[in-house]
Amino acid sequence: MVDANQAWSVNEAIEWMKKLAPLKPMWIEEPTSPDDVLGHAAISKALKMLQSDDDLFRPYGIGVATGEVCANRVMFKQFLQSGGMQYCQIDSARIGGVNELLSVYLMAEKLKVKVCPHAGGVGLCEMVQHLQYWDFASVSGTMEGRLVEYVDQQHEHFIDPCIVENARYLAPKLPGYSTEFLPEALEKFTYPSGSEWQRMFKEGVFPWPDEVELVN
Repeated sequence: MVDANQAWSVNEAIEWMKKLAPLKPMWIEEPTSPDDVLGHAAISKALKMLQSDDDLFRPYGIGVATGEVCANRVMFKQFLQSGGMQYCQIDSARIGGVNELLSVYLMAEKLKVKVCPHAGGVGLCEMVQHLQYWDFASVSGTMEGRLVEYVDQQHEHFIDPCIVENARYLAPKLPGYSTEFLPEALEKFTYPSGSEWQRMFKEGVFPWPDEVELVN
């Protein structure tokens, strides 16, 4: 996998991935501006075909992964219908709730695009584990080509953290988003009253918040 983190133009993305093609990357993630639907479609189209030495066209086999900054199902619809993504990276913290997410899963299944949620060590892993189980049980019926990102940090602050064994998420024990914090985590890290914030204010790590900031 390659992640450009939105840094390339469309032409740069195509050029770089052609050079990296011998390494057989599975996908290029966020190759260009995350709002450029047609740009992603052009990259997807270019990376599907390669003219070899014998003038026969053969598949590159490099997919485009994007979607972690898409905030609604309409943007996902445009990416999916244009062929701009082969891997749909929903982000549960950015999009507008479970109903919005379920509609994206259903659209992706209709167009046979794999959903591979964006996740990380700030509760995002906890927020997608139920959804991916639902995809397997009720929508796609397969785990083939499905991936969920995992970052091994900050899970200790949740009542029902996600657990990974043998490179697979274990089924969550409780219903819901799995993002309920432990009471001691709230006591320490609630801004600005938490004990850790108070310590950092006193030590000068961060300035004390003013009244305007607290009101806003």
